[in-house]
Amino acid sequence: MILAVLSGTPLWVYALFAYLLQAGAQRLRSRRVGLGRLWAAPALFVAWGLAGLAGHPGPFAATLACWLLGAALGALIGRRLEPAPLFDHAGRQALLPASAVPLLRNLAIFGAHYLLHVAAALAWAPSLALMRWDAAVSGLGAGYFAGWALGLVRRRIAHGAAVAGAAR
Repeated sequence: MILAVLSGTPLWVYALFAYLLQAGAQRLRSRRVGLGRLWAAPALFVAWGLAGLAGHPGPFAATLACWLLGAALGALIGRRLEPAPLFDHAGRQALLPASAVPLLRNLAIFGAHYLLHVAAALAWAPSLALMRWDAAVSGLGAGYFAGWALGLVRRRIAHGAAVAGAAR
């Protein structure tokens, strides 16, 4: 049965898994990244979360409620859990501290989506209920990065203000 599930998995899912694994593994060590690259994973997860909202079966209001609940929880977690980068405004770079959080986050969100879709495909439980859980996971991923992004922008503005104040 496992081989049937794996062979029935679309190739793009394997590519996404490889990217998320690689991106999370890179965060196990400190590194500098351009500010544009800093937003790659957040943009991917927010887009994936919104796509997940749009593609669910059943009444939209119930799906949206599950998604919003997941997004609210994700935003709270993202603001508190994600390690804060340090900014080099002159070089337009961020120093990302080493952390296992991004790898674990990537694997948890991907794994939850994958398992819920496999369970729905195998009809282990009513698929509408599973897809509502999947909507909540989509919202969680999008909300996590929305919370992270808000915290990041606030830290960046505060850092820029502190640098400007010190220059006076």
